[in-house]
Amino acid sequence: MYKIPANTLFLGKTIHFMPSCHSTNDIAKDLCGKHDTKEGTVVITDYQTSGRGQRGNTWESIAGQNLTFSVLLQPSMINLSQQFYLNMIASLAVKECLISLLPSKNVQVKWPNDVLIDGKKVSGILIENIVKRGCFEWSVLGIGLNVNQVDFINPRATSIKVENGLTNDLLGLWDQLLHQLERYYLKLKSQSYADLKSHYLQSLIGFKELRRYLAEYEFEGEIIDVLESGHLVIRSKQKIYQFDFKEVEFLLN
Repeated sequence: MYKIPANTLFLGKTIHFMPSCHSTNDIAKDLCGKHDTKEGTVVITDYQTSGRGQRGNTWESIAGQNLTFSVLLQPSMINLSQQFYLNMIASLAVKECLISLLPSKNVQVKWPNDVLIDGKKVSGILIENIVKRGCFEWSVLGIGLNVNQVDFINPRATSIKVENGLTNDLLGLWDQLLHQLERYYLKLKSQSYADLKSHYLQSLIGFKELRRYLAEYEFEGEIIDVLESGHLVIRSKQKIYQFDFKEVEFLLN
């Protein structure tokens, strides 16, 4: 059973734990309609039967071995046009936790918000927003993190246990992850936009690095920016491109 984290101010002070559920994001969105729901509420499960990622991708997870949860936020301090900062803070929070556990590994963010260890995916993030009269009412931030699972159908997936050979403490890691997420969220509240964006870009696979991509055709280019809208900016020898989600594919080595 997940307990209230010791190191947070408001994240995780209300916890809804279910041994299994279809989707923590869906349960969290239902809570948004209740008048007594508070910002920082967490929905967490040991097993998510219908987990999904960005643009309908599925999330593979074995019961009781990983972290699968959603956090309810009310980011009224940003405009809808700045919503990608939520992706930034979530991926950076996951990255910070992984670096502390795996200091010898290369932990990077793959746009928009997957986290990879030495090129293999360890975490996925799904953010769904509820908007009212052109403003954020709620943001549901879902995180899946592979912790102790060692067998995957996808050969490009990994876990913390695969990387460090240890059975890791789920409760301790969850506490640390919420602490990091709250720390980055408070940076967002304080409008530290330049700092957050710089940290995100420096963590990004392909930033100022020549790599191969596939859009309408294969090309080489380097990421030079990510806009507040989330659009990825890649410069090739011929031109500068802007891509929305799913419009470009990274051809990982």
